[in-house]
Amino acid sequence: MKRATLLSLLSLASLASRLECQAEVRLSDQAAIRAIVGEAANQSDRAMLAVAGALRNRGTLDGVYGYNAPVTRSSTSAVWARAARAWAQSAHQNIARGCRYFGCTTDARYFIRTLHFHPVLTVGAITFYKP
Repeated sequence: MKRATLLSLLSLASLASRLECQAEVRLSDQAAIRAIVGEAANQSDRAMLAVAGALRNRGTLDGVYGYNAPVTRSSTSAVWARAARAWAQSAHQNIARGCRYFGCTTDARYFIRTLHFHPVLTVGAITFYKP
């Protein structure tokens, strides 16, 4: 009986841990804006808008590097304001053409050869892909 109780507790702890991790990458406004800064801080407003649209299409931040990118700690308030504006605009103007995935030039090989995605749109240095 003790073993069954222990296994149940471990199972619940594992489930709680997974739910906590999922909550960390939930697509809240604040998290999405942070990801936009991380992915496109050095890009144009249009590129930020396209990233925002792709994030909305994706519906999650799973696998989005920008959320934890170092640039999020050093970006100016002006960059954060641009990202917030792009996120707000993307609710009404999605220029990502249905794409959910994006990357820089060095990611192209991975998207095309490994995942077999095809490029749909390039804005600045960011290319957007579909499976």
